[in-house]
Amino acid sequence: MKKSLSLEYNSTRDKLIFSEYGRSVQKLIQYAKTIESHDERQAVVEEIVELINQLNPQTKNVLEYKQKLWRHVFKMADYELDVDHPYGSHPTKEDNSFKPDRVPYPQHEFNWRHYGHNIRVMIDKALKMEDGIIKQGFVETILSYMKLSYRTWNKEHFVSDDIIISDLSVMSANKLSVGDDHTIQVVTKSSAPSNVNTFKQGRMKSRGPQNKNQQNKKSSYNKNRPK
Repeated sequence: MKKSLSLEYNSTRDKLIFSEYGRSVQKLIQYAKTIESHDERQAVVEEIVELINQLNPQTKNVLEYKQKLWRHVFKMADYELDVDHPYGSHPTKEDNSFKPDRVPYPQHEFNWRHYGHNIRVMIDKALKMEDGIIKQGFVETILSYMKLSYRTWNKEHFVSDDIIISDLSVMSANKLSVGDDHTIQVVTKSSAPSNVNTFKQGRMKSRGPQNKNQQNKKSSYNKNRPK
């Protein structure tokens, strides 16, 4: 008698918990649960973990990767695997449903949101400083940063120094100010001095005469060289 061909469909199989590991790994874990010897079962599970590690070589550098693999193995075994866990106690279903506390989103309510919260921190620091050249320089730095932020969020409008200085005065309760003829200078990457380029140019200039002398020596050697 001919045997009837039996087809197995995914709809009749057990649910695949981790598709990236494949169904064969899940079947191996179910097989490991049926092994009676503890030592043999321990060795088989450790080989399964190593097999999963080889199936995903691109994630080996992930923090606590091996611990994650052992947690996945216990989950695929329905947390009914009697083996020695190398990283502490056995994972449980409660660990799988654990949710960390929600981190509250910081709220900084003030009227000049386009300047950012760091401006408020810088103003508070300036108010605690003693009067002098250092404080005045710090205030000018605040104005420069405020103007840069204003340009970022108002690209279509002209940025007036009087508006920036007035906003700083209001935000500091009229405690921080500059001279009436003060011009706010915004320092960007394009306008900042490049010491590296200057250093390279200096080195090239210092090497210029040396290279020229070497070329002259080489040319004179070629002329006097017997043909």
